[in-house]
Amino acid sequence: MNIDKKSSYPVKKALVEHLWQKYQKKKDPRWLAEICLNVPFFDNPQVGTEIARRLEELFHKKDDIYEQTMRSEIWRLWKLWENTDEDVVIRQRIADIYFSGNVSDAERVRGIIRAFEKLEK
Repeated sequence: MNIDKKSSYPVKKALVEHLWQKYQKKKDPRWLAEICLNVPFFDNPQVGTEIARRLEELFHKKDDIYEQTMRSEIWRLWKLWENTDEDVVIRQRIADIYFSGNVSDAERVRGIIRAFEKLEK
């Protein structure tokens, strides 16, 4: 969403207000990064680029933590429900909880379970 360097002050101000509102809703640092990329810091665009890069790194670390936590919770549910029903039904139930619940999501759950099973061996 980069705007050109010659954009007027009112355009940049409106963009920042819009991106700030998006940030306020979910506290997603990607919106702050977008602001940094579009607003010059005392005519030094490298400052905004560096701040944006750091914010994006922070966001990706949070995504990695979320992903690992979700995988651990899936494994915990699997162990809890194991042998209570057919495996495919349990995987589908877990997929319904964590994803949209379609067939490929059940396969994704299966892959996560297999990875944990390998770790246990």
